[in-house]
Amino acid sequence: MGRRGPWWRCWRWYGRFGWGGFLLSLLSLLPCALAADEPALPEQQVKAAYILNFTRYASWPATTLADPRAPLVVCVIGQDAGDIARRLQSRAAGSHPLELRTITRNEEGDGCHTLYIGASEKARQGALLARLRDQAILTIGDSTSFLADGGMINLMLVDGTIRFEVNLAAAKRSGMSLNPRVLALAERVLGGASK
Repeated sequence: MGRRGPWWRCWRWYGRFGWGGFLLSLLSLLPCALAADEPALPEQQVKAAYILNFTRYASWPATTLADPRAPLVVCVIGQDAGDIARRLQSRAAGSHPLELRTITRNEEGDGCHTLYIGASEKARQGALLARLRDQAILTIGDSTSFLADGGMINLMLVDGTIRFEVNLAAAKRSGMSLNPRVLALAERVLGGASK
């Protein structure tokens, strides 16, 4: 038989004392529930949450989203793009419902307000970011060279937790602005005041 977890030990402990009542059973299992390791959230779920919040705390030039009810187009590219897009469905950034697009070619990034570039696209992210450099598109990536290539927000793993860093100069160059709360939470901000 395989290794048994803390629930098995609790069940054996409970079994010695019989079926003394519903309340006792709940109380006897409570320490086991507290001792059990909580499963970590899937990485794609955390990334999707970050992307959603970045869209909520970013500002585009007035001409980009003139209609307050217009959809905010979020494009994703990379191996994990489909999973992230599914997690963002039926969401909104303020009054703007998110419209999700999974793209495969660099040229498809033109109609986006936000673009997430997965780590699997590292080889071509530089060319894509150079093409979008002066457009009001919030670029979010997932590689060590993302900010150096001209991206705005890079997701990264720090001590087992997904964190982010910001290239404020790239955001300003494209006419975008990020809420100071986002900047305060960043691990690092390039082109701005340091923490």
